Amino acid sequence: MKILIKSATIVNSKNTILADILIENGRIAKLDRNIKENADREIDAKDKFVLPGLIDLHAHLRTPGREDEEDLISGSCSAAKGGFTTILCMPNTNPCIDNEGVVEWIREESQKIGIVDIIPIGAITKERKGKELSEFGVLKKAGCLALSDDSDSIDDSYLFRRALEYAKMFNLLIISHCEDKNLSSQGAMRESLISAKYGMSSIPDIAETIRVFRDIEIAKYVNTKLHLAHISCKKSIELIRREKETFPYLTCETSPHYFILTVEDVEKSNFHANFKVNPPLGERNDVEEIRKAIKEGVIDCIATDHAPHSFAEKEAPFENAPFGFVGLELAFSLTYTYLVREKIISFNQLVEKLSYNPANILGLKDRGEIRKDAIADLIIVDVNKSWQVISKNLVSKSKNTPFLNSELMGLVELTIHQGKIVYEKPFFPSIDLSSGE
Repeated sequence: MKILIKSATIVNSKNTILADILIENGRIAKLDRNIKENADREIDAKDKFVLPGLIDLHAHLRTPGREDEEDLISGSCSAAKGGFTTILCMPNTNPCIDNEGVVEWIREESQKIGIVDIIPIGAITKERKGKELSEFGVLKKAGCLALSDDSDSIDDSYLFRRALEYAKMFNLLIISHCEDKNLSSQGAMRESLISAKYGMSSIPDIAETIRVFRDIEIAKYVNTKLHLAHISCKKSIELIRREKETFPYLTCETSPHYFILTVEDVEKSNFHANFKVNPPLGERNDVEEIRKAIKEGVIDCIATDHAPHSFAEKEAPFENAPFGFVGLELAFSLTYTYLVREKIISFNQLVEKLSYNPANILGLKDRGEIRKDAIADLIIVDVNKSWQVISKNLVSKSKNTPFLNSELMGLVELTIHQGKIVYEKPFFPSIDLSSGE
C-alpha cells in the first residue's frame, strides 16, 4: 500500500521539519516538500504532528497464562491506540518466557495479528526463580533482545555477575528490577508519614536504591551495558546521575506515574488498589527529582510498565491487591500533558524518551526516527484535542488505572506500522473487536 501524508509537521528527537511523507513497501520512500505522487491513500496532516512510532521497553501482556487480563490482540490494540508500534513484553507469564518455544510462539502469534511488533523479553533465570541461568544463546536466537527477571530482582550477586557476563557475550540487554526484598518485605506502599499514620505495611526508598548501587557496581566491574527499570525515587536518581558521568553503558527508565503521582494521592484515593504499584508512589521531592532527571537526560526513557489486572483483583483491600496498572494507551498523553505542556521538556524530548532512545538502547537502527528509508512506523497526533480516561475509552481488557476520569491533552489519531494503517481513531482496520477475532 502506498500512503502519502501531506503537510506534515514531523517531530524527531533532534529536529522538527515541515514535509510530505511518501510511504511505500513498508518504508519511508520520500521525505520532501510538495510530493506529487499517486497513492492508495492520501492523508492531510495539516495542524497536526507526525512522530516516529513509540517504543515501550516494559510492558506486561499476561500471555500465556492470564488471557483474562490481556491477550496479544488486546495488548496490540492498546499499544497501537496509544501510539506504540514496538513493545517489549516481560516474562512473568505462565509458562515463563524462559525458553525458545514460548518466545517463538509469542513472535509468531503477534506477527499473525500484525498490529505492532511484540518482542518478548526472556527470563534471566529459569522460571524467574533466581537459581539457574536460562539459555541466553537460545533465547537470543529465538528473537529476544533483552532479558529480565522482571519483579524478581536477582538476590545472588554472583549469579547476577554471571548473567551480565553471558549477556555481554550474546549482546543482550539486562533489564534490572531493582528491589531488595529483604527491605521491601511484604510492603504495599512507600514508607512515609502516611503509611505510619494508617499502620500500612510499607517499602522504604532504599529498597530500590541499595539494589541500584549493587547492580551498577557489578555492571561496571564486568564493563557491560545495564538498563534499570522504573526508577522511582530521588536517592536512586542522585546515584545514577553520578555514575553516568563515568560509566557510559548505564541506561534507565521511569514511568509516567512516577513524575505525576505521590503517596498523598494514595491517601486521597482512600487507598484504592488502582494506586498500588511497585516500586510504590513516592514523595513530592521524588516527583520533582524525576522530572529534573528526565529534562537533564539522566533518565533515558519513559516506559509504561503496562500491568493489566482484573476488576475483582483491584477491588481487593489495598494491602492484598496486586501491584500495577495499565499504561499503553495513556503514556503519550500523560507525558504531553504533564511534561511538555508544563514546559519541563520539549516536544522533541518527548520523542527522544518515548521512541529514539528506546530504539538506540535496543539497537533498532531503522526505527525511532522519521527519515528516508526507515521503517514506516509513525503516528499522527493532535495536541489540541483532549480525551477522557474512562473505561469505555480503553481497549485493553483491563481498566485498572489511577488516572480514571482524568482529562488529558494530546490524542493519537492514527498509527502506521510497517507502512500499514493499524489504528485510525476509533477503528482498527485489520481487527474486528466485536467478534473477538
